[in-house]
Amino acid sequence: MTSERPANLDVSKEAAVHIAALMDLFRQACGRQGWTLDEERGLVGWTDVRCGAGHEFSVRALDLISVPNPSGVDPSEPWCRKCRHVGWVAERLTALKSVAEVQGVDLTATDKEDESGEGHVVFAAECSKGHHFKTTGRSTRNWRGDPVDILCPDCREAAAFAEGFAKAAAVILETRSTVVKEYRNAVDVRCLRGHPHTFYVDSWDGRQAIRPDFCGACSRLAKFGEFSERAKDLGITVLESQWIAASRPHQAICFAGHEFGLVPSKMKRGCPECPRGMYGGAVPPHDVYYIVSGLDTTTGKETVKPGISSGSGYRRLRQHAEDGLTVQHLKITALAAGMARTLERFVLGGLDSEGWLSTRGVEYFPMEALQDVMDLVGEWFMDQLGLRPRPAVGDLCDAVEAPEVHDVVDIDVDAAVVFDSDDLTAPDHAA
Repeated sequence: MTSERPANLDVSKEAAVHIAALMDLFRQACGRQGWTLDEERGLVGWTDVRCGAGHEFSVRALDLISVPNPSGVDPSEPWCRKCRHVGWVAERLTALKSVAEVQGVDLTATDKEDESGEGHVVFAAECSKGHHFKTTGRSTRNWRGDPVDILCPDCREAAAFAEGFAKAAAVILETRSTVVKEYRNAVDVRCLRGHPHTFYVDSWDGRQAIRPDFCGACSRLAKFGEFSERAKDLGITVLESQWIAASRPHQAICFAGHEFGLVPSKMKRGCPECPRGMYGGAVPPHDVYYIVSGLDTTTGKETVKPGISSGSGYRRLRQHAEDGLTVQHLKITALAAGMARTLERFVLGGLDSEGWLSTRGVEYFPMEALQDVMDLVGEWFMDQLGLRPRPAVGDLCDAVEAPEVHDVVDIDVDAAVVFDSDDLTAPDHAA
């Protein structure tokens, strides 16, 4: 089998005709703009030209004739970059001189222009503090187009650093964080819970990141707390010790005792094992408040856990016992609707304000916090109208008489029975 290859075609003559036509169009376009050609260098070569105002620059013929609006400029407007921006350059030059006068900056014009091609003259400048730098009219605005407050780059950097460090100091004070080490452009800190973080002050993005919610670990802990509260509204207790992700299942148990994986982004259904419409769509209210402690098998630390439950609280207390929290210090049952949740928020908020850090989750604390937990519970009940302190037993043999209504009970929590809720009646106004 033989292959027949087509004869080579000589297209150079036809191409030369088209190239000549295109170059003719290029000359016509330059003529309409009032440009003078120095030496043509074909379609793709850079041709030196001079506009009517005497500005010299280079262009490619193909770039001018291949699109209707070269460089995005209408043909009726000047294609010379300097001619097109003459008004903008004059405006920026006026602004530069005005800012320099206000800030005490001395300007000396040079015979150079910046690299923008717009015709901005480069000035040698000296600020009032003796810093030397180069500047142009473009320097009066930053990369976002906003006016520049300080013309001198060194002074501007020093002011930005000072602003960043001041902002960091305010955040550290507000969040009760601790400074670990300071640098020229940054500061290492530890948040209230001990998580390390670095504030950078040498960039705009870094200074914007200096805010009270800077700690990612604490943000995840806050998400976990919100997730746990939403779960409680559905009668579900989250057993997971930390936040995983909004789309990932977290170990949980419903009020009926079903254990399952609860996904934060899919909580509307509640427990998948409970029939729809169970209990008429209602869940048993949280009416039990308890305090337990012991050696937490998850963390290996002596831990105190205040919490809430429903009914007798037996199932939740059994779960804590399985986790090593076997000592029960307090259990109050038959609380009015909403009372247990309110008491829980009060105690957790009080522990946070006193600086106690959770050992896991948001409700597990070091054993040393037990006294404060008991004090906060007593303080909350003392503030409730209609509730008075009951006689407390400080020793199994010696009884302590009940104090007056407005007195404060100081008891040893290791042996004290603070509340006996068998006959406790909550006021009607509690919610």
